[in-house]
Parts: sequence; structure tokens; C-alpha cells
Amino acid sequence: IDKLKYMAQNNTGSYTDKKPPYRKLRGYAFDPSLSLKLETAQVNNITYKVEWEELDIYPGSTKQTVPAGEYIEIIDYDPGTGVFYTPVDLNERYLLAQDGLEPSVSNPQFHQQMLYAVLMTTIKNFEAALGRKVQWADRFIPLATDTSKLKSSEFVARLRVYPHALRQSNAYYNPLKKSLLFGYFPAQPAQPQLQLPGGTVFTCLSHDIIAHETTHAILDGLHRRYIEPTHPDTRAFHEAFADLVALFQHFTFPEVLKHQIAKTRGDLAAQNLLGQLAEEFGKAMGNYGSLRDAIGYTDPVTKDWLPHKPDPNEYATKMKFHERGAILVAAVFDAFLSIYKHRIKKLLRVATNGSGILPEGDLHPDMVDLLANHASDTASRILRICVRAIDYCPPVDLTFGDFLRAIITADVDMVAADEHNYRVAFIEAFQKRGIFPGGVKSMSVEALAY
Repeated sequence: IDKLKYMAQNNTGSYTDKKPPYRKLRGYAFDPSLSLKLETAQVNNITYKVEWEELDIYPGSTKQTVPAGEYIEIIDYDPGTGVFYTPVDLNERYLLAQDGLEPSVSNPQFHQQMLYAVLMTTIKNFEAALGRKVQWADRFIPLATDTSKLKSSEFVARLRVYPHALRQSNAYYNPLKKSLLFGYFPAQPAQPQLQLPGGTVFTCLSHDIIAHETTHAILDGLHRRYIEPTHPDTRAFHEAFADLVALFQHFTFPEVLKHQIAKTRGDLAAQNLLGQLAEEFGKAMGNYGSLRDAIGYTDPVTKDWLPHKPDPNEYATKMKFHERGAILVAAVFDAFLSIYKHRIKKLLRVATNGSGILPEGDLHPDMVDLLANHASDTASRILRICVRAIDYCPPVDLTFGDFLRAIITADVDMVAADEHNYRVAFIEAFQKRGIFPGGVKSMSVEALAY
């Protein structure tokens, strides 16, 4: 009793040393543009739950402080203005009490917070699927006398991230410097009602762009030869895989998912935010819609949204890596939609007395919850399958057919009984687009599994 009294009076005891499981940080589910629309403003501002880690604020070589964790360090230097922006201290007690800074386009500290939240979310999704720690690719050190020859490699503990590195409409992963560089630029929309002409667009505030570029860095650590264009599919795969990770992370935002389920009345094959990438960036570049869309496109003449139709000739004719990568994205997303539709058939039969046709009007909130749960679970399974498949891919000259075989093999090794026919859905989606592996006698699961 005396010991307990002492602990209470002196605020000591093991409970004070217990770390919280998560660090909560506010941010955008998509990008700032959706917070300016009445329909999506409420669901676009979300709170990320990032696994807790001790963050360092240490003096850098520039005599500025840098927020850094186990995996990344954020250096907010703007070479266009020659300014180091004040780093955000995510350990500051007032920020911890209010889940970080409030979302703001004009606050560089929030830009750093948004980057950290999405980067760590993407990293942890990979680790959950792979079952091990993510490591960045080694940095090669060239000889001083001959830069064409490589002397040795250097372990890269932290990926360097620059929120305001470029004054241009670009963001990219630099495999030589092992860093992520994000740009900002004035918007040039096709019509002023789409976006403020001349308004500044920050790529570091787009969930999709951050997740996309982070995936490039992670994939380089897993297969460093994939950045070499030794096959038309190899570079296209880099782009497609980065898009897939960004797309399926949309389904981890519960409120956004429920909002889009309610809007589409459960039909995720219709136009929706979950299948679109970088809407603000796309419109700022003069498009009438997002930068890329996994399930449809905006007709350049009529400006109407139309769904994609599988065309096996595209795989044989499209060679530009972004266009070719879109074929793989469409195939995987099509597999997801097929599985999702199959899983919700029972719910629709119960809700419609067997007809399967929903009546006019809004869906019941309970129905929205059930459909959202199925969509979220299916998306997370698809993402895990795709990430696990990376370990079954060849180290060089990867083709989309190789990736299909890796998907099937990884899932067979992990799950013996394919109750929801995930493997069949993948095979069907790839076959509809003319993607076939070499050296197989049939497109059966047994023939495709290594």
C-alpha cells in the first residue's frame, strides 16, 4: 500500500513508460481539391493512424533541424527560394493532443506531416503483407577517377524526402540519391470552374502521388533491376504496381469508402473516387478528370466519363510505359471488382427479396456498412496478394505474365483453399486483356503455379 501511495504521489510506475500503439495525424484522404467541394469535404479530411515510433529532431549539416524516424528523414529545403522551412515537431505535446496540425495548403509544416503520415502508412502496409521489414536499395559509390565504374555499395538506413524540391509539375523517386522529390507548380486547368487558374498545386499533399512514389522506392529495394527498361513490361510494371498500391489504400479509409458506396449504391464499377488517381494533379495539367482512372476515362470530345472495355490488342500495341502499365492496373482492379460483386450477391438477394435489383433511393446505412466491409476486406486481400507476389517474381526482365504466375503461386502457398475464387478472377482478368505467361500449357491454376 505504501508503495502504491508513493507511486501515485510521485507520478511514477510502469504505466508512465508505456508507449501508445499509434500516432494520430490529420491529413487528406485524396488531395486538397476535394476539401473544396461540399459533397466530399467532410470525408476528405481524415486522421491517419501511424504506428508509433520515436522521432528524432537532430541538427543537420545545414544547421537546421530535421524530423527523422527509422525509415525516413524529411528535409524541407526549397532550392527555388533558397529557404529551409521550419520542421514540424510531431512530438510537441500540443500537436499530440490534437492529432497533429490542421490540414492546410499554405503551411509547409503540415506538408511535412502529410508526407510522414502517408509514407509510413504505405511502408507498414508492405511490411504487413511481406512479413518482414522494408529496406531501401543500397547506394552505389562511384570511384573518384572513373565514375562509370562502381566501387562499393553503402547501406541506406533512411530515405530522404524533400517536400518542396522542384518548381515543376513532377514528383519522382531518385534511385541514385535514394530520395523522394516532390514539386509544386501553378495550375493550368482546361476550364476555370474546374480549378483556380494559377493556383499552386503541391504534389506532396496528394495521397496518391506520395503512395505512388514511396512504392517506387520500396520496389527498388526489393528488385533493383526493375528500373532498367530491359523489357517493355519491366518499367511499365514499376508504374502499374505503384498505382495499384495507391488505389487499394483508398479502401483503408472507412468514411471515404462508405461515402462512395452510398453514392454508387454499391456499384464500384461506376465512376467513383476509389478508382481514380491524383484528381487535383490531373485537372491542374489541363485534364477534365483525374491523372489516371482504373475503371474508366473522360471522353476528350463529349467530356463524359466512360468505362474501360478490355481490349486484348492493347497489350500487343501499347509500348509507352504509362499506357502499358494501365493495362495491368485495369486487370488487377477488374479482378477485385469481380470478387467484390461475387461476395455481395448474397447481401443483394436478401435486401431485394431475391431479385438482386436494388430499389430506387438511398441505401440503408446498415447495407452501406455491410457493402463497405466486403469492399475493404476484398481490397486488402488483393493488395496483400499483389505485394506477396513480388517475392515470387524473377529478378530481371519481368513480364505481366510472370507477375500473374507469381500472384497465383504466392496465394497457393499462403491459402490452400481458394473459397472466393480469387485466383480464377485474376486469371480471367488477365486473359481478357491478352496477357499470357510463356511456357505454360494452359491457364489453369495448376499450370500457372510454379
